[in-house]
Amino acid sequence: MNEQPVVVVLGAGMGGRGVVNALAGKAHLIVIDRTIELAQTAADLAEASDGSAEALVVDLTDLSAVEALRSDLLGRHGRVDAVVHLVGGWRGSSTVDAASIDQWNELEPGIVTTVQTTTVAFREALAAAPMGRYVMVTSTAAAKPTKGNAAYASAKAAAETWVKALGSAFEDTPARACIVAVMALVDQATRDANPDRNYDRYTDTDALGVAIAGVLADDSVTNGAYIDLTATNK
Repeated sequence: MNEQPVVVVLGAGMGGRGVVNALAGKAHLIVIDRTIELAQTAADLAEASDGSAEALVVDLTDLSAVEALRSDLLGRHGRVDAVVHLVGGWRGSSTVDAASIDQWNELEPGIVTTVQTTTVAFREALAAAPMGRYVMVTSTAAAKPTKGNAAYASAKAAAETWVKALGSAFEDTPARACIVAVMALVDQATRDANPDRNYDRYTDTDALGVAIAGVLADDSVTNGAYIDLTATNK
């Protein structure tokens, strides 16, 4: 059984790597992505900092697969303390038209269904943890939909609503459901590759990782908290 907190990181892109860097050595990390190469690259970051991590491939749109993951983790580690949701994707269009419907159909499984399956599968385990946390990373676009992002903003808004409902399910338990909002993410590699681009409104992945690590460690964090990281962008 694992004595460290066990944190499931859903998504091994730049945001997931930022979270792994922030939590390395503070928790045993389960990094999940659609390919083992992406998941392993993020898991290796934790191990390079003397932390522990596992890389796994799981179909997060399949509730049975996610429930099997939960059972496996509880069987091997005896606990799941947090789930951090960074799964998504983005599509945009010129206006609200038929293409927007197609984009919704493309985005909904990754943005919405993966929130549904993981909240349902891990709800009881998180509620039983000393400081259970479900953290979803969203976009500020959900609160300010435009003609060009109707599908994306709507999917994020639907996922946020589901996470808020999870917060209601956590009432009378130590667990918390929280939402962390960014406009977009950037890391140093992206800056180096596009040095002339303005990233003032972007949130650095290191800052995202620090913020999420804080949510996981803060026993006073409010259930249902919405943490807007764009307010601290420089």
